[in-house]
Amino acid sequence: MPLPKSIQEEIQKYCESHLPKEDWYEEEFDFIKDFDLKKRIIEEFQSVRYAYKLYEGLKATDVHLRFQIRSQIISYASIYEAVLEYVLNTYYSDTPEYEELTHQDNVPIKICIPQNMRLKLQAELSHDGKEIHTVYYTRKKKQKTSIRFDDKCRTAEKLNLIGKIYSKDSVKDLPAEIIEIYSDRNGIHLIAEQRKEIKYELELGKLAYRRLKPFIEQIKNRLKIDGKYYQ
Repeated sequence: MPLPKSIQEEIQKYCESHLPKEDWYEEEFDFIKDFDLKKRIIEEFQSVRYAYKLYEGLKATDVHLRFQIRSQIISYASIYEAVLEYVLNTYYSDTPEYEELTHQDNVPIKICIPQNMRLKLQAELSHDGKEIHTVYYTRKKKQKTSIRFDDKCRTAEKLNLIGKIYSKDSVKDLPAEIIEIYSDRNGIHLIAEQRKEIKYELELGKLAYRRLKPFIEQIKNRLKIDGKYYQ
């Protein structure tokens, strides 16, 4: 049964009180020219911030706090991945670094030979009772789904898209932190959590949020320097 309308309005007012206006999101992600992707990223960002305010207002604890943190990690990791993949594919697909990321050396390719020659080869060669095949090795493009997120991050780092965050008192390794956030996202499965003994702390969810701003700033600055982005 829904809450009374007055309570709904009060909750909504609280959750939206510190969130940016719509035009802020458009400006923040204006380097993403794919309209549908940008819209989806903005929606994800808006919803995760709204949910955070809701759980904060309820002072969520124990299992409810854990759910909040898990949800934050999933959403922010998805945003990092979507932005990074779009930028690499759209603006840097002609670079040696991108070529290295998306291709693999020494991939065995089977050679088809006539059956009589294959039988002769089998008769002459043997290895532990296994069938022998003729292959050659070549450089081949990787399947998109096989490219690891940490490799994408390190490629972005090589391209100076993202890097360390320097402040008066400390130096933060942004690529390493984003990789850690994504790794925790991959561990958000009940069995994996037990196996890896993952503990979700509130600071981890906050870190995922706080690193998004410098992540976007660094990317936009690099795009400007490289002449790929204009406001």
